[in-house]
Amino acid sequence: MSTPRSNRSLQERRSRPPPSREVEYRFIQDTVNDLCTVIKNYAQKYFTKKEINFDACAMCFKDIVKTWRVETSEFNNWKEFIERANENHIDKTVKNQAAFRDLIHICERSKEFEVMIPHVRERMLNCVKEHVYKYCLSFAEETGGVDASIVTEYEQHIRNYKRDIESMLTAINGDILRYSDVKSSFERFVAEGGNIGKLMESICVQIVEIAHEIKKWTGDDAAYPEKLQQEILFNNGYKETLQQDVFKLHQRRQSLERSLERRAKVRKKVEKDYAVFRKEKKKRKDSIQTLEMKIERLEFQIQHKNETVEGAKTSLSNKRMLSPRQEEEMHTKLAKTLKEIDRLTEWSSVSTRQKVRLEKELKDISDRTYELKVELVTNRHETDEMRTSLEGMDIELKSMHERLDNLDRKTSVMKHIRVLKMSPETLRKLYRRRREFYHEGQLTDACRYVAQEIASDWKRLYKCLPFEPQREPSKLKHDIELIDIYSARSDQTVEEQALKCLEKWRTFSRRNADVAQLIRGLRKLNKEDLADKVEMRFSTESVYG
Repeated sequence: MSTPRSNRSLQERRSRPPPSREVEYRFIQDTVNDLCTVIKNYAQKYFTKKEINFDACAMCFKDIVKTWRVETSEFNNWKEFIERANENHIDKTVKNQAAFRDLIHICERSKEFEVMIPHVRERMLNCVKEHVYKYCLSFAEETGGVDASIVTEYEQHIRNYKRDIESMLTAINGDILRYSDVKSSFERFVAEGGNIGKLMESICVQIVEIAHEIKKWTGDDAAYPEKLQQEILFNNGYKETLQQDVFKLHQRRQSLERSLERRAKVRKKVEKDYAVFRKEKKKRKDSIQTLEMKIERLEFQIQHKNETVEGAKTSLSNKRMLSPRQEEEMHTKLAKTLKEIDRLTEWSSVSTRQKVRLEKELKDISDRTYELKVELVTNRHETDEMRTSLEGMDIELKSMHERLDNLDRKTSVMKHIRVLKMSPETLRKLYRRRREFYHEGQLTDACRYVAQEIASDWKRLYKCLPFEPQREPSKLKHDIELIDIYSARSDQTVEEQALKCLEKWRTFSRRNADVAQLIRGLRKLNKEDLADKVEMRFSTESVYG
């Protein structure tokens, strides 16, 4: 159990911001360890005792009550029994019985339990809501949309921790309510002492489990900066590897660009040679065609001359038809024609030789032209492949640069979060930010949030809100009627009516209208979940007092 001195220390601790993470962890650890020690001492005192005969205790209780000449139903709880036992005489023989000692043991167990559990639960709740929830943070909102897996994973762990702790707190509250129900009749309380003891023991175990969950959470939170650092180092190593790959890819790209430049020069020369050879090829073809036409013309002339020679020979063979003069002229003409035939034959022979030579040259030029054409096509295909490779390299380089930029953003975010997590000033800023909950803007936001959530319960909330100065019930009723009338005329929604009632509360309670008072009003209305949400969003002060 905590002493007044520890209570004063707790109040002092609440009144100032946490100086550092280590101090905050130590405070959380000390708190849960202290609560575990309280539970452990209680368990050693009341749950390690020898087996209790609850039936014998019940009979002893009935015998004692019979001596007092009252009914057992008159005793609603252990407190009434102890008070009557202190006032009335009990026989020494009965007092010396083991059943009586066990009966007193049951009463003392319940007395200490009912004093201890609310205090332990309150300290546990305060530790969870005022320290663990508010300072064991992932700072996921600081990522700015950057996908830092270690941050999102830890944020998910936090959600899991909160869910588990809230589930265990709900279970404890349920068991405490069950305990409150079963202790209403002291006779039944004694008779069912074994089951009730198990229920009390279960509540103690659940508190210890919450303590262990908090220790695990704070352990993870303490290791969070180191995990961030490891992730930063991993990213830096990966970045160096990626930069080396980028450098190698740049070198390959530059080499490919140089190859493309060389191929462009080669292609230009080949295209020039190809054009020259095509021109020469055409020139040779034209020359051959001209020679063929010339040879054909010469052959025709030779044939014509031969026919003339044959005619002249025929005429000469028939001497009776020719005069001497004609015969002489015919011989002269025949000689001249034969001479022309020889000349034409010589020209035809020269032309044929020229044609053969040109055809050979044409073949060589055609072969070379084809080789140049093949070389050009090959060059073009290889150039296209290189350009495709170059485009692929550009895409890969762009992807690598994007990964590098993403790594830089992730590393920057994680460094920023690590600084936030490590710096004591961050805790102070968080504390100051939450201490400023009473500012007008934050109270307005809180009122808007509550108006959306409270809806049709706004009339009950208005009556539960604290006013300073105090507002009379008749005036509260009149305020609600005015809001109803105005809302009916303006056709307002229940959310707008709720916001109107909160604005009216702020108007009539200017001295103390703040988020804390709004939370207290919600708790008075038994809107615990909504009060917790408002407190987590807009406040840091404990409003469980």
